[in-house]
Amino acid sequence: MSVYNNHKTEQPSFKYSFSGLTDTGRVRTRNEDSFCCVPDQNLWVVADGMGGHDAGDFASQTITQQATKFIQQSSLDGSILLLEENLIHSNALIREKANKLGKNISIGSTVTCLYAWKNMAFVLWAGDSRAYLFRDHKLLRLTEDHSYVEELVRMGKIDQEQADIHPASNVVLNAIGIDSDIRVDMEYYEIQDNDVFMLCSDGLYKDLSEQKITQILDNDQVSIEQLNLELVNAALDAAGSDNCTVVLIKASIEAK
Repeated sequence: MSVYNNHKTEQPSFKYSFSGLTDTGRVRTRNEDSFCCVPDQNLWVVADGMGGHDAGDFASQTITQQATKFIQQSSLDGSILLLEENLIHSNALIREKANKLGKNISIGSTVTCLYAWKNMAFVLWAGDSRAYLFRDHKLLRLTEDHSYVEELVRMGKIDQEQADIHPASNVVLNAIGIDSDIRVDMEYYEIQDNDVFMLCSDGLYKDLSEQKITQILDNDQVSIEQLNLELVNAALDAAGSDNCTVVLIKASIEAK
């Protein structure tokens, strides 16, 4: 069955400007985040590793390194299937690494991906790395965290403001490498001219409010690279409590 069918006869063609940045932050001594931009295949990825023995680095880098091997297929279904197989393979490699490290060793990585197909954007994710859409001066969160506090919010036990300061806010319930079977959520959206998609690790949104992120993104007078630099620097200035990684992708309709 097809993932998506668009019956419009004419679809706009988009070009993308993008920027990826990562920083260790002010507190951590090691950066376990990783990102990759594969613009010729319309794919962008952010991963946030976890686990001791330097394995967080390995987990996140395995995901992004495998993502660079992705080749867009002739059909949308084929492309989505290949993206999922890519993550399944990363899961196997990470679990193999954990087994070599010894019993009871658990390593993994969150992931969020943006894949653009014609006039549609597909977001795939596992864990609490996020995807946002900035459109018409508003910031829309596209992903739901696979985390303990997000479950509490969904059950109505706490609100989002309480979730942000909850002592268990770093407890992730889903990630690549944790289990033999992976769970990856996916949503898709129709792209509009001047849309800005943002992929980020939790090091951005835990130190920088969505209101502040919106204020920074709401400046169309600077380049996408400058916007990204301002986001990362603002997170570092606010606290820099974790590794911080941001990938920005701006869509523009190509002139015919």
